Amino acid sequence: MTLDTQMTLALLQELLMALRANDADGYKSWLALGIEQLGRDVAGEVESDWMVPLLVEECQYLKRFTTRTERG
Repeated sequence: MTLDTQMTLALLQELLMALRANDADGYKSWLALGIEQLGRDVAGEVESDWMVPLLVEECQYLKRFTTRTERG
């Protein structure tokens, strides 16, 4: 695995952890670092190709979970 691939995966992991912790400042900081270290194209790709689908999936899961919980 190349260093760029490792850095991209590490960025993805840190962005996910920041989102799950509801840490907007942390997310912005990691994204800025990703842009600085990997370039805008790679960081943008991580965000659009990985983060958005994961967020959509998590929102759908939470919606289903909330609906089930409300029904009792």
